[in-house]
Amino acid sequence: MQISFNEIQKIVDHIEENFDREITADEIEHLSQYSYRNFQRIFFKIFRETISGFQKRLRLEKSYKKLIYTTDKISDIAWEVGYFNIQSFSKAFKKQYHISPAEARSQKQEIFKEFLENEVPDLQYEIKYKDAVQVYCTFIKAKDYNNQEINDLWASIEQENGDSFPAYGIIRDQPLITNRSHCRYGAAILLPVSGASGFQKTEIFGGKYIRFTHYGSFENILETYRAFYRFWLTKPELLLDNSDVIEEHVQSEKEEMITHIYFPLHS
Repeated sequence: MQISFNEIQKIVDHIEENFDREITADEIEHLSQYSYRNFQRIFFKIFRETISGFQKRLRLEKSYKKLIYTTDKISDIAWEVGYFNIQSFSKAFKKQYHISPAEARSQKQEIFKEFLENEVPDLQYEIKYKDAVQVYCTFIKAKDYNNQEINDLWASIEQENGDSFPAYGIIRDQPLITNRSHCRYGAAILLPVSGASGFQKTEIFGGKYIRFTHYGSFENILETYRAFYRFWLTKPELLLDNSDVIEEHVQSEKEEMITHIYFPLHS
């Protein structure tokens, strides 16, 4: 019996949804119909890390986002990501990032310093509530959100289904925090993808977002992100959530590409 990509993604989704607690071997075996040892071997071959290592990394990355995106108490953040006391959280965080949680929060400006070296244009934005949208989605490792890999993914989808608007890009990781080789990108469309494996039916959105817009080619979309982060760093009252950033790709009446970028707001 060979486990399919869909089944693997289903288990990865389960781990992500429950990152803040221990995932037992029995759970993995029940979901995969594999022995834990065999699934661990398959998981490591694909992701180059163990299941427990993947889960620990998610906990610490999500905590790092919360530290720089919100003003939540460090003790509350530790609890939310699955650490029962601040001492064990601080020890794990410092081992991973070589600074304490308090230092990470106080050095927020430094984290973005290199990313924001160049001057960027002013940002036009709006606050919007977005209802949940049901989509069909597949994820790849995008190595620092490399445009070529993302372009290749969309080209393969368009080859099977043609242009489909709106379409959505899902930015799951923060490359200033996540090791760039682990960054994940999701491509999502509204209709099932004919003849393609690896797509999962899921929901995106469902909450309040700050929206800004990129016009034209994706080749320089990074500059639009720079504009957002430069703006955000001047707005300490604007608190972000650590969930996915979503790009909504639409086409204007003149067939110009428009990308609305949604950052989730912390409630």
